[in-house]
Amino acid sequence: MGNVKCDLLQVLASTHPNFPTWERIHLETSTMNKSITQSLWTIKSKILKLCLFLFLATMAFMGFHYHSINMNLVPSTVHPRTVESLYPYLIEEPSKCRGDPPFLLLLIPSMPQDVLIRDVLRKTWANESLVPGISIKRIFLLGRSFVNDTEVSVEQESSTFHDIIQQDFLDTYRNLTIKTLMGIEWVSRLCPRASYVMKVDGDMFFNPWFLVRQILQPEKPLKLEFFTGLVVRGAPFRNKDSKWYISYEMYSKNLYPYYCSGTGYVFSGDLSPRIYKEAKGMTIFPFEDVFLGICLERMGVHLSKSGGEWFIGERVEYNRCRFTKLVTVHHYSPDELLKLWPDFLKALGDCNG
Repeated sequence: MGNVKCDLLQVLASTHPNFPTWERIHLETSTMNKSITQSLWTIKSKILKLCLFLFLATMAFMGFHYHSINMNLVPSTVHPRTVESLYPYLIEEPSKCRGDPPFLLLLIPSMPQDVLIRDVLRKTWANESLVPGISIKRIFLLGRSFVNDTEVSVEQESSTFHDIIQQDFLDTYRNLTIKTLMGIEWVSRLCPRASYVMKVDGDMFFNPWFLVRQILQPEKPLKLEFFTGLVVRGAPFRNKDSKWYISYEMYSKNLYPYYCSGTGYVFSGDLSPRIYKEAKGMTIFPFEDVFLGICLERMGVHLSKSGGEWFIGERVEYNRCRFTKLVTVHHYSPDELLKLWPDFLKALGDCNG
C-alpha cells in the first residue's frame, strides 16, 4: 500500500501545480528513502558475496597448506620445538630420524678436526648396520672450530655422511656439557621416539651387540626412566690448578651425587626432554657426567647399576673373549680399533657360539 500511495502522490504533484507543499515534501522524502534503501541493500549484498568468497578461499588455502605440511614437508618424527637450543645450529640434520624410530641412537662427542677418528668409528662400532634386525643411528656432536678451513671440511663431511650436528659455540673441553645438551635437545625434538640413547666418547672400545642383547633386550617391554653406565661418586676438586676444578660458588656441596661416567652411558629416550628441561633451569658447569647426575637427582630418577663389570672407565688390554662381554672400555685409539676389530668380529662367534 505504501508504494501505491507514493506513486499516486507523484502523479498528483506532476499534474496539479497547487498540490499542497507538505504532500510534495513528503513525496520527495519517501522517494529519497526508497532510493537510499535500495542502494544500501545493493552494497550489503556485494559485501556479503565478498565475505563469502574470502571465507571459502581461506578455507581452501588452509586445507591445502595443512595437507602439504603433513604429507610432504615435515618428517613424521619432528615435534614442535618446546624448548629453545642453547646456541644456534650450524648443522642440524632434521631428517635423520625420518621414518621408523631407531631402537638405539648413538651420540658421539667429537671435535671438528677429528676427521680420522670419525672415519674409523663409522667403519667399526658406529657402523649403523652392525646388529642384525636392530635399527641404530649415529650422530656426531660438534661445536665450532677456531679455523675456517676446518669448518669448510666439516660441511663437506656432513654433506657426505649426514651424521653430524653442530652448534655455534667454540668446541673446547669446558664446553662439553653444552655439547652433550645439544645432543639431548636434538633427540627430544627431532628423534623423540628413539627407544634408547647411548652417549659414548670417541676414544672408546664399544660393543653394541652386548648392550643390545644383554642389557636393552629389544624382545622385552621398553624400560622407562632408565639410565645406566659406570656408576661413580666423587668429591669436587677445589685445587685451582686441577683440570677438574670447581668453585664453591658453582657447586657448594662436599660430594657429587651418584652419576654415570661420561665415557659411556645409556638411557631411555623418554628421559631426553625431561633432562633438557631440568638442565635449562640450572647453572651449567663443565663436567657433563656430573651435571647430568645432578639433573637426574633433582628429577628423582635413580641410576640402574649394571649387573656386572660391563662399563670400564680405564684402559684394559684387549682380550677377545672378555671384550665380547663388555659394553665399553676406555682409551682405544683409532689405529688400535682398526687392528682389533676384525678379530673381535670373529670372537663374537667363537666365544659366544
